[in-house]
Parts: sequence; C-alpha cells; structure tokens
Amino acid sequence: MKMIDIHSADFKIVEKKKIWFCIPLALLVVTLICGIIYGFVYNGNVLNLGMEFTGGYSLTVTLGGALDDDATREADEQKLTDIIEHADTYGLTYNEVPVTGLKVMDITKQGEGENEALRVSFTSSYTQTEMGDTTTEGTIIYELVSILDENFFADDPYGGSVTDGGSVSASVSSELLITAVCGVIMALALMLIYIAIRFELLSGIIALICLVHDIAIMFMFMLVFHIPVTSTFIAALITILGYSINNTIIIFDKVRDNVKTMPAGVSANQLADVSVRDTMVRSINTTATTFIMVFMVWLLSAIFGVGDLVNFCWPLMAGLIAGAFSSVCLAPSLWAMWKTRSEKKAKAKPAEAITVAAPEEKKDELFGDINFDEPSDSAETAKSEESAEEVGKEDETPPDNKDTV
Repeated sequence: MKMIDIHSADFKIVEKKKIWFCIPLALLVVTLICGIIYGFVYNGNVLNLGMEFTGGYSLTVTLGGALDDDATREADEQKLTDIIEHADTYGLTYNEVPVTGLKVMDITKQGEGENEALRVSFTSSYTQTEMGDTTTEGTIIYELVSILDENFFADDPYGGSVTDGGSVSASVSSELLITAVCGVIMALALMLIYIAIRFELLSGIIALICLVHDIAIMFMFMLVFHIPVTSTFIAALITILGYSINNTIIIFDKVRDNVKTMPAGVSANQLADVSVRDTMVRSINTTATTFIMVFMVWLLSAIFGVGDLVNFCWPLMAGLIAGAFSSVCLAPSLWAMWKTRSEKKAKAKPAEAITVAAPEEKKDELFGDINFDEPSDSAETAKSEESAEEVGKEDETPPDNKDTV
C-alpha cells in the first residue's frame, strides 16, 4: 500500500473554494427545512430549549421503597415517562380536549433511605394557569396526579405517591444571557484587534467570519437533531471559540512566513495552498486527538447516564469538526480570494492612467512638433511688422495749412 506524504502532496484547497462555500449553504437549507417541520410538530419550539432557559414543571414521586436496584429504577422511570408524555392515551384531558405536548426532560433521584424519591422535570406547551399544581382542582397537573395514582402506584406494594408538583422557573435569566453575549462580543473584538496588529486586518476579519461559521454550525446541529439546549451548550460555545481561533491563527502564521521565503510573483492561491499543506499534519493531529477524547467522555456519560455531560459533548464534537473545516478550507480560500481581488484592483489603476494619457499622445501624432501653448516664431514676426507699420503711420503727420504773409 502506497503511503501518502502530506508534506509533499499538492493540495488544491483554494481552487475548490466553491465546494467549500456550498457545504455550509447546503447545511443551512437542511436546517431551515428541519426548523419548519419542528415548528409545526412542536408548536413553534424550533430549538429544543431546556428548562434552564424556558422553565417548566416538576413532580416529586416517592415509591415507598429504596431505589438501589438499577433495573427496577430504570423500569419506573420508563413508565413515568410513558404516562406523562402519552397522558392523552391514559385519559388526561383539559376542557374536554386531550392533553398533548408534555415532554420529560430529566428524572433525578433525591433523598436517602425511606425518603428517596424521583424528581420528574418536564416541559409543556400550556400556560402556567392551565398547568396549575397538585392542589388546584381542574388543572392539568392535578389531573395528571390522579392518572399516576391509577396507573403507576396501583402496582406499588409500598404505597408510593406524588408529594409535590408545580412550576419551575428558568435558572438561566435573560440578564445572564445578555451578559454572556456581551462577553463573547467583547472577546471577538479583542481577537480582531490582536490579529490585526499581529498579522493584518484582513486576517482578523476572516478569522471572525470562520468563528461565526463554527457557532452557526453548532446551532444548526442542535436544531437538526433536536438535542436539548442547556447551560452546558454555552460552555461548549466558549470552548470552541478559543479552540477554533487557535487553528486559524496557525495557518495565517504560516502564510506570513511563506510570504517572506517564497519567490516573488507567487500567486495568493499558491501561497495559501502551500501554507495549508505545511500545517495539515498539525491540524489533523490536534483535531483528531481532541475529538477522540471528547467522544470517549460522551460514550462513558451515555453509559452511566450523566445527561449534562452528554449534552455538553454533542455540540462540542460538532464544533470541533466545524472548526477544522473552517480553518483548513474556508479561511485560506477567503484570504486568497480577497488578496487576488486586491491585486487585480492594484494592477487596474496604472491601466486607467495610461488610458487618460492616450489623447495627448494622439494629438502629438497629428500635429507634430507644433506647440499649442507658446506662439511660433512666424507669428511673432508678423506681429512685430504690424506694430512697426502702425508706428510709421503715426510719425507721418500732415503739414500745417497756414497763410503766408
């Protein structure tokens, strides 16, 4: 099997820029289609926002016995989820209309010994007044408790019950989100200033465009697969911001070095391709090793049921792939494209100057050495003769007509 030497391979990254630009656009189209579908299916909830952003409702369920048996606990959680999410099939109605749209977000264990209980957190498309609580008759939660008594606790030999239930406010407030967004914008501005000073303003603008691309891909990934967006997603965004900008700066640093070492006359496309080739091994190694570690964390979290880590690793893996793509494919292509246009504009300016000077040259070809700005010698001679004649006429005065005596 023939081994590929990456250091000597002839990469044509910039020449394929149309393909690289079409990939994010295709993903955007898929995301828009999924968003429209989810908008109809989930009553306008395009993004699967967690209870930390939207708030929700909870029920505290005691089973009257210990929850040490994992198999029994898993079966209880599954049955609770089925009753809540398919409450309409169990006869739950509100104003004689079947209740749908309840979605279980999380089930956690609370307490110890005889006080052990399951806390079920779920979201709803109904208003807080319609949902109510465990003490308000006629509300959805009150009727849901009755259904649990009939269909869940009937087989419980320990006589379990729902001890608490009601609304849960959003833990991530709007002020916290605004502060986080302002912090990210400030970080991006400082990155732009640093890259503009360290390299050039064009490199800084392209780096920010690639970062926006990475963030957009992470949002699209969460939307398409309808993964819950929790506070861990914000942590994943900040992580990718720092990781992706590092990969992009490495490539721009190699571009700057190659500008000094490569012979004059090399095109921007060739310069970008060589820089990508020189940093390809480094980009592959760093992205692959990081991705493998994140994947292992995701796998272990999924096996042991650590939901927060699973929700953190999903967007992180998507961001790593998007960051590698933008650093290797998008950033060099954008840089070479803008550099090529700048060079063409610079060459066009002397051509315009030659075009403006052309009429003067044409005039010289037609009239030879005639100077239109200064009078010729013949013209001066003619003028001098005319002035002399005028002076002679003035000197010839007629004789006086006086009578002699």
